[in-house]
Amino acid sequence: MDVLETLSRYAEGIAESKGLELVDVEIFRAGRRRVARIYIGKREGVSVDDCAQVSRELSALLDAEGFLADDPYMLEVSSPGLDRPFKTLRDYSRNLGRPVRVATREPVEGKSLHVGLLDEADEKSISLSEDGKKISIAMNLIAQAKVDVRIG
Repeated sequence: MDVLETLSRYAEGIAESKGLELVDVEIFRAGRRRVARIYIGKREGVSVDDCAQVSRELSALLDAEGFLADDPYMLEVSSPGLDRPFKTLRDYSRNLGRPVRVATREPVEGKSLHVGLLDEADEKSISLSEDGKKISIAMNLIAQAKVDVRIG
């Protein structure tokens, strides 16, 4: 099992034990050390305390297991942020009922940008309520989708 898979497995177990979802894991170099970045989520939003709890437990587990013992690393745990593009079906499922912005690779019903409430999502397509009309968009046509964040 490679480093990313191992880290993902450990992080997922700890996140789930706290009622959280593991959203994504990244490992990259920053100067002489590695950065292990863990993104966690939950429907009602992630708190600083959620991040701190996962960070403490994951750090203790990684130290006990000798994870990257010969390679200095920094562990970061955070929420994915409101404007992070959806990558997985779980991202869509977590945001059902929320306003989303979906850019398509080709026009769907005459438009390449759709903004509406995300009603349904499965492996094949999503369904939006846009201006009182239900729109279905095939997953393979989606270039980018994310929560439609509006301030004010």
